[in-house]
Amino acid sequence: MGNAEVRLSLPPGQDADAAELAARIRQLGQPSMRERGVDGARAYLEERSAAGSAGPDVDHVHDATVDVPGRAGVPVRIYRARRRPQAQAGAGLPVVVYFHGGGWVIGSVAASDSFCRRLVHAADCVLVSVGYPLAPEHPYPHAVDSAVAAIAWSAAHAPEWGGDPARLVVLGDSAGGNIATVAVRRLLHHGGPPVARQVLAYPVTAGGQVRAGGHFGADWPLTDDDLNWFSDHYVPDPALRQDPDVAPLHADVQDLPPTTLLLAGCDPLVAEGLTYADRLWQAGVRVDLHLYAGQIHGFLTLDPAALPRAEEALGLVANAIRNT
Repeated sequence: MGNAEVRLSLPPGQDADAAELAARIRQLGQPSMRERGVDGARAYLEERSAAGSAGPDVDHVHDATVDVPGRAGVPVRIYRARRRPQAQAGAGLPVVVYFHGGGWVIGSVAASDSFCRRLVHAADCVLVSVGYPLAPEHPYPHAVDSAVAAIAWSAAHAPEWGGDPARLVVLGDSAGGNIATVAVRRLLHHGGPPVARQVLAYPVTAGGQVRAGGHFGADWPLTDDDLNWFSDHYVPDPALRQDPDVAPLHADVQDLPPTTLLLAGCDPLVAEGLTYADRLWQAGVRVDLHLYAGQIHGFLTLDPAALPRAEEALGLVANAIRNT
């Protein structure tokens, strides 16, 4: 058995700040993802991200492209922290490869910039933010193939940025968490660089389909219809939705690296997240599970000005990275 640690961050019931934020979203009467359509949903996210805080300055930021065999190149953005005086002299920084959320359909390196800056500043790390190809233009397995290439590329180039490839962390939230854990497993079984830790925030693990026990009503920011709409674009063939590289709940998870898992109690994905934690633990994987009982889906990457508990969760992730 693995060494699991469970931390309940709030008693049952929704956090007051999260409840207020969810209420504001409902009151705005925003169209659903399906109503916006792919282009509209992408534009809305980019506009909302651009209107948020810019994030702190970091030591170095530059863009690059990762070659993917048989695929188009993948854009990445590399961030490097300002080394703090207490950092061990000569020690390489942790290297984090990050896959953003967005249901495999929306999101970008630019939209994730503020979160990446906050995390790099908090964790004293190198971070590679991956702009993996989006569905429906690039359905499964394009994103996973690109993720595998991006992780291997990041490990190979880590010393150029002052990073230590032995401290390689793969991070993903929501659909990005799905891509992250699938890519880590692929690398494990195909001779890729060893990943020291995976950090998953409310990952999709059941193939994007609603599971019994994970339903919290249609008025939450992430709805059942959203989940199905995303999944229809990413895996249009229903026969593939239980493939282990789509639904990692069905994968052989033995020998995966130590896992830090953050879940939101008021989230349609919480049940499958808990089930995945149990699958990892039963397979002997060390699991550090943090259930934020009062939080909504997506809370980790939200601006702390809108949701103060996001800062606490980011600190937890930063601590896991520093200790890798």
